[in-house]
Amino acid sequence: MITLRHIIYVLTALLLLMLWPLIGGQGGYLRVLELTDELEMIKEDNLAAFERNQRLAAEVRSLTQGADAIEERARYDLNMVRPGEVLFRIQRPQRVFPNSAIPADIINDPLYRPAPVTPPSEASSNSKPAQ
Repeated sequence: MITLRHIIYVLTALLLLMLWPLIGGQGGYLRVLELTDELEMIKEDNLAAFERNQRLAAEVRSLTQGADAIEERARYDLNMVRPGEVLFRIQRPQRVFPNSAIPADIINDPLYRPAPVTPPSEASSNSKPAQ
C-alpha cells in the first residue's frame, strides 16, 4: 500500500536527482568553485609575470638609452675598471670554515667565482707507463 511516507521518499529522491546537475554536474556549483580558485591562481601568476616583464623592459630601456647602466653592469658583474683607475679591495680578517682550505670571507665574497674543477679522465688514470 502506498502511504504518504512512500510518496515523500519518492519525491525527495526525484528532487535530488533533478538538483544533481546544478550541484555536482559538469557546470554545477562545485565546478564553479574549482574554476574560481583556478582563476585566482592564474590572475596571481599573470600579475607576477607582468611585474617581471615591466622590470625587464625597464632594464632593456636603460641598457639601450644610457651608458650608465652598461658601465654599472661592467663594474659590478665583470669587475672592470676604467683606464687609470685603481681598485681597492678591503680584506677582512680571515676566518676559516672547519675542514676547509678556503677562508670563509672569500667564500662569502660576491666577487669570488671558483674555477671549475674537472675530474681526471679515466683514460689518463687507467693508462700504465711504458716500461
